[in-house]
Amino acid sequence: MIRNKVHIAVLETDVPGQAVYVKRGLYSSQFRVLLTAAAERLNQNPGNLKHGPIDVRVTAFDVVGGLLPHLEELRTESHTCNGTDCSKSPRPIDAILVTSAAAAAYDDLHWIPALESFIQTVHNKYPLVKMFGSCFGHQLIGQALLEKSPSLILKELSTKFSVQAQPIHEIGVQSITLHPAFASRFAPLARFKQREPFRLQLIHGDVVAPSPLPLKEAELLNACLPEPWINIGSTGKCLIQGLYYPGRVLTLQGHFEFDAFATAELCLQFSRKFAWPSDLLASHLDGIWRASWNGEEDDSKVAAEAVLLFFAGED
Repeated sequence: MIRNKVHIAVLETDVPGQAVYVKRGLYSSQFRVLLTAAAERLNQNPGNLKHGPIDVRVTAFDVVGGLLPHLEELRTESHTCNGTDCSKSPRPIDAILVTSAAAAAYDDLHWIPALESFIQTVHNKYPLVKMFGSCFGHQLIGQALLEKSPSLILKELSTKFSVQAQPIHEIGVQSITLHPAFASRFAPLARFKQREPFRLQLIHGDVVAPSPLPLKEAELLNACLPEPWINIGSTGKCLIQGLYYPGRVLTLQGHFEFDAFATAELCLQFSRKFAWPSDLLASHLDGIWRASWNGEEDDSKVAAEAVLLFFAGED
């Protein structure tokens, strides 16, 4: 059986905290494990996959250290699987994944402008390469493509979008209302089309938001996004929980790669950085761990499957 081999370049924008790194390695390793497991679940019913069973390959790039994929490594031709493309080594890169980071997208750091420029180049010149961003990755992709992109379509926007700090962090398992037009594109998300809450671990203090901030409703915000962009969903504290450009770009403010342990370790780092009082830290940790204590699962596995289907061209 012909297999859909997906080569993902994971752009590392941070290193996990020591406790998480000791148990799970770098973010690229964590994504490789989670996406490979998602492929195994999806491949149990290969008849539901238009392009056949999915194989995952991950290559890591240290963005902070100045390492980005060479443009000639990116896919420029459609999959042929005729004995040439599929046997090629190294295979071209099919997808770009930008990880989370403690940095803010608007920080004056040497590696952020280069990454922004790379994102814009990939989006404008390599239409066969998919892009996904998690948390910081979501924000940076939004900043690169909806705020700073030289694309002519943005000159027609009456509402601009930018990455902004919010006064209250959104931390722990949160219920996200998904946009039906997004959920309907991915079979694992089908049950969320009827506004059933989609639950993921979140930990962030920045958001992608309209600038200035006149919009309070997700539907109004979607009307202001340039077609064919979609705001994937919202919570009470964060109007844009992700961005979707069909077949091209997908982002999530939340973390399908984080469980309660990983989120709690990052929360402890934030507590030291922002000098949170002990009662605030305790409240955040309770929100992070409560679902686990109650034996409840979030929707991280479903999210991983949707992201992999996007990478595999199944949306």
